Amino acid sequence: MHKLLLSIAFLFSIINVKAQKEKYNFPEDFGKKETVVLISPGTRDKITESILEAFEKEYKWKVEAVDDKYPKVSKYDLKIYRYVFYVTEHVNPGYFVGRDRFPPTTDYKFGLMDRSTGKTYEQDFYSGNYKKGARNYAENLEKLRVKNSGN
Repeated sequence: MHKLLLSIAFLFSIINVKAQKEKYNFPEDFGKKETVVLISPGTRDKITESILEAFEKEYKWKVEAVDDKYPKVSKYDLKIYRYVFYVTEHVNPGYFVGRDRFPPTTDYKFGLMDRSTGKTYEQDFYSGNYKKGARNYAENLEKLRVKNSGN
């Protein structure tokens, strides 16, 4: 019994360390100048809709949805549209263990691309839920924007 309790405590300590290491990796100067964030489409309409809803609810500056994953530079003024928000999907294949089948799952990672430098700022972790993941991303981006803008 004692070994079981120690094993459980060790497992929770690993989970806690992992949670502390999760980083969003935003650009340090994000929010110092007002900019419109372009929202790149997800692979499905419902993902794109959820991302837009999350930004509308959590993020207070402007966003604009684009149809193209890589928007044309000439169409969007770099001073106004500096960042592009994007989502990366990782599909985990289904598998069998004995007679039990585990279906495929998809994990999501969010990030910003700075169009002025070409540098990407992607979070260090995947989210198993695109709605919650997008909401948490937008919420934390808003916190940084407020901190850097002084508003």
